[in-house]
Amino acid sequence: MMLRVLAFSLTLCSPVMALSEVALANTSPAQDQLQSMAQANRSLNYTGRFLYQFGAEVSTMEVSHAVIGGREFQRLTHLDGRLVEVLRRGDEVVCLHPNGTLTRINRKHSGPLALGDRIARDVPAQYNILVDGDGRVAGRATTRMRVAPLDTYRYGYRLWLDNDSSLLLKSEIVDGSGVALERVEFVSLTLAAPLTEQDFSIPETVKESDLKPLEDSHPSHRLSVEAQWMPPGFTSVDQDWRQSGSDREPVAAQGYSDGLAAFTVFVEAVDGGSVEEGVSRVGPTVAVSRRLTAPSGAYLVTLVGEVPQSTAERVIEGIRVRDSQL
Repeated sequence: MMLRVLAFSLTLCSPVMALSEVALANTSPAQDQLQSMAQANRSLNYTGRFLYQFGAEVSTMEVSHAVIGGREFQRLTHLDGRLVEVLRRGDEVVCLHPNGTLTRINRKHSGPLALGDRIARDVPAQYNILVDGDGRVAGRATTRMRVAPLDTYRYGYRLWLDNDSSLLLKSEIVDGSGVALERVEFVSLTLAAPLTEQDFSIPETVKESDLKPLEDSHPSHRLSVEAQWMPPGFTSVDQDWRQSGSDREPVAAQGYSDGLAAFTVFVEAVDGGSVEEGVSRVGPTVAVSRRLTAPSGAYLVTLVGEVPQSTAERVIEGIRVRDSQL
């Protein structure tokens, strides 16, 4: 249970988009719109507030974004509930926690607006893109778009792009029935905001949290996480071992992505006692835990990510842990 809570926390702090295949070979108006969105997301200065719906929970967040001295800055602040902030300063991304600590996180998973960053790249071949009409968000005219998966292993997306600035003003992650599992929607937007580097500073009182990378000499680095089955298009990214406190076993985090959807497999060594297995789901994010016995010992394996439960369960059944010394 503790591992699943940790995995969900990192995903939320990081809060975890093509017509026919022939049409994908050429640049389409829809692809051109996404490229314009990519440029706008990277280059415009703006501030705004948006609603973030994740499952049954709805929160209000504030965002500031600027390019200063050729570096990209962004600050996301929760305005209700716990005071949590995600701060990007160039290549550095940190999560500021209510207890006065910070955790360094992966830039690819830097808050609810990270979807705009992911979908701004070339859309993987496993999806169809199409323009779906007009809309209106935060009092601004928008173009509505859909990114639909070609199989049942991943979710689809609905997008609303600002006609004037090309910014992504609203996005939804939807299941196979078209039900929105996660929604990000701006309620106010100010373009060309006069922001300075000071607006993205880290408070001097903040301390580094105890979730730290392991030393290269730690024996856990001999272990590797391997998947026997992956949905088409998914590939692995860097594996990372981290330890929360000296009295806890290290946790391995192995990420996988198709270039748009993503999930992470967490592995923690356990003793001979019982461990909690099961499934949890919040919005589009699923967590599936299984006990795994390998030649090197027993492990609790937890998959967390924005994929359907059936995909997560099939992947985790094929996870293997190997020790290079055996």
